[in-house]
Amino acid sequence: MERITIALSTGLLFAVLLAVLAPSPALAIDCGKNKSHNAFFGVHGYNDRLLFMDHPKKSGSFLRTVSADVNSGQLRGYINYIEVLDQYNNSKGGCAYLTSGGVRNNNVAFHIKSQRSEGLDFIVKVWGTQY
Repeated sequence: MERITIALSTGLLFAVLLAVLAPSPALAIDCGKNKSHNAFFGVHGYNDRLLFMDHPKKSGSFLRTVSADVNSGQLRGYINYIEVLDQYNNSKGGCAYLTSGGVRNNNVAFHIKSQRSEGLDFIVKVWGTQY
């Protein structure tokens, strides 16, 4: 009986740790560890064309975070390569979270969030093959 109790306790502890430490379903750029929070997805091919570009930019607000959503909508092509370029390269840039779509899809969406008291300035470029 003692072995069963220990096994159940260990299993429960492992399950709780896994639930707490598992990453969220959205893909996030490594925030706070690099000077710039750039991200690159996929492979840029020779025949790829620029399908979508956006430049979300917001000023900071004292002791608050600011955020922006970038959504390409339905593109007339398939995405092969995505660049998310943080224009703040002084460790004060924001984080971009991939919320839907992406490479091998015809749409992509990001949620971009600044650090506390800082602004955000990103350039999002989506490359792919048109149909």
